[in-house]
Amino acid sequence: MSFDSKVDYIPSHPFTNAAIDPSEFQHKTFQKRKWQVLITTFLLILITANAVIWIQSPIYQSQATLHFSYTSQTKQEFAELAQRQITLHQQRMKSNNVLSFVAKELEQSQMLIIKVQTLFDALVVEASLTGRIITLKANGSDPQILKPIIDAWIKVYLQLVASETQINNTDDLLDVDQQLEFLELKITEQAQLLQSFASHNNITSLERDENRVLSQAKNLGANLDQALAEQAQTQALLDSLVESINNGESIVRPMDNAQIDAIKLSLQEVNANLSALSEKYTQAYLERDQAILAQQQKSLQLQALLEEQIKMSQVDYLLDVKRKLSAARGKVEKMNTQLVEQNKLTQVFSQNLEQYKRLDDALKALQNQAQTLKNQQIAQEVSKPFDAKISLLEPAFIPDFAIGPNYSLNSLISLIAAVIVAVLALLLFSFIFKQNGAASSNHFVLMPGQARANDYSIMGSAQNGQLAAPDPRLSSALVTSASQSLRLLNIDESQKLFSVANDQGKALIGLILSGVSVDELSLIKKGDCSQDYLMLQINNQFSRIISIQKNLAEVLQALCNNLTNEQTVWSNIKSQEDFVQLLVNIGHDAQITFPDQLSLNVLRHTYLTYLASQGARLNDIEQVAGYTSPSDLALYRNVNQQGKLLDLEQVQTEYPFVVAS
Repeated sequence: MSFDSKVDYIPSHPFTNAAIDPSEFQHKTFQKRKWQVLITTFLLILITANAVIWIQSPIYQSQATLHFSYTSQTKQEFAELAQRQITLHQQRMKSNNVLSFVAKELEQSQMLIIKVQTLFDALVVEASLTGRIITLKANGSDPQILKPIIDAWIKVYLQLVASETQINNTDDLLDVDQQLEFLELKITEQAQLLQSFASHNNITSLERDENRVLSQAKNLGANLDQALAEQAQTQALLDSLVESINNGESIVRPMDNAQIDAIKLSLQEVNANLSALSEKYTQAYLERDQAILAQQQKSLQLQALLEEQIKMSQVDYLLDVKRKLSAARGKVEKMNTQLVEQNKLTQVFSQNLEQYKRLDDALKALQNQAQTLKNQQIAQEVSKPFDAKISLLEPAFIPDFAIGPNYSLNSLISLIAAVIVAVLALLLFSFIFKQNGAASSNHFVLMPGQARANDYSIMGSAQNGQLAAPDPRLSSALVTSASQSLRLLNIDESQKLFSVANDQGKALIGLILSGVSVDELSLIKKGDCSQDYLMLQINNQFSRIISIQKNLAEVLQALCNNLTNEQTVWSNIKSQEDFVQLLVNIGHDAQITFPDQLSLNVLRHTYLTYLASQGARLNDIEQVAGYTSPSDLALYRNVNQQGKLLDLEQVQTEYPFVVAS
């Protein structure tokens, strides 16, 4: 809705007694109290913190440095041992036993009586594992006693370490001798057990190929592979011979080749001679010459002999190959049987060999352990590499300047803390004592001079949760709450929205403007409609029957055509957010002002305002529009334009969201 240059000013308060504004006075008083809380809290925290800071005594610190050196500096195991020992020294130096001796030493030598707890709080031990040093620090307010405390601490601890080292070295050597004696006995027993196990199970060596059982199994496996290869080769040869014979080919045994070749040569010579005679003489002569007939007879005999030799050679060849194949099969079966038996023996032997390896490993482990103990014993007797030489690298001193506290820094921190606490106190005060009333300036309503009488406007907000007083020139009242302002649609805007919406949009707008609440909207089912969708049954705590306008009934019928009675009328809408987005999209299509302000509550607010403006009793509204909280109903007290209350039967409950034809 556009505005022209003509604007009417309607104050939200009467002009009588305008010079005295109680809200302005309350606002100034509230602001004054806030400043008082802010300044008082800031000064209180700042003064208290600085008083605590500046009454603190200065802290002095004295320190000394101990260095730990070892005979063997390069071996990795000694380096790790040195780090562990330095960590142990760091922990022991503040033990109750050591500090008790330090307190006694100070009492005897310096006549200082200091409690163990005081020493524990004042002394600090810092270790550097890489540098192999320990720094001893003593903190206190009296710089003169810090040096004697550290000196006594170092003296007591060095004496304690020296006495323990002497005792430990003797005990360690005795323990090593006992361990070596025990290990030698175990090594002898393990060696005898290993030898007995090897002889009993025929174990020659840990190397598998050097043991007879495993070697036999390996040879049997190789021979079996060779026999299988020979069997396969013989079978292939037999199959080839059978196939050649079936194809009508002549097969000759290799050993018969010489004899058959000689017969073939003789036959070729006779046939060559007969061929030469046939070219020289006539056929009649050839049939009467006895020498020629003898040669022809010899050719026939040689031919028959050749065929007979080839046939016999072929039969003998097949028999030889079959005998060879049978022998190969027998050899394979025999070797398979031997290999199975040998594998059983091999399996048992392998288990025994694994047990032998474990026994041998145990023997070697005992021998290595014994050798390690011997090496440690020799190193301990000669160089004592495990004993650190503790030297005083830097002695203690009497401090001449304080290390703390930092009064300037602490004062700055207290200033920042005071500011933060003061701001938090101000926020807490503002939260607890909320200002009653609105800002000091008057709220007002702007009306366009040319606006139509039935336009609704929602410019302004109510004070103390009540609605602003209605102006008689407006066709409906302005209804807002202190926490939320809802837009009020006029009839033209509602009709535009319904006209441009699709079926789901029309159903959404029409149902809410017919009395369906926002919570009931998504639960509307096809089975709730009756009488050709002209009546809608709401089944809940506020059960009621809503009359549906004809245009809306047609829309509902179109939406419910393919639905069952238990299905809702919304096919693709799953939440209220989807309803809101659908409504906002319709507002954009209808080109109404500020469409993003549209929501389901806006439609609900428009319908309730429509009922209340006609004079409907607030408690009767629930019979048409369902549940509305008493606090929300209270916002519609001043909407009645009729000046009197009407029964529900006298109120027009059908909102005119359809353009009259």
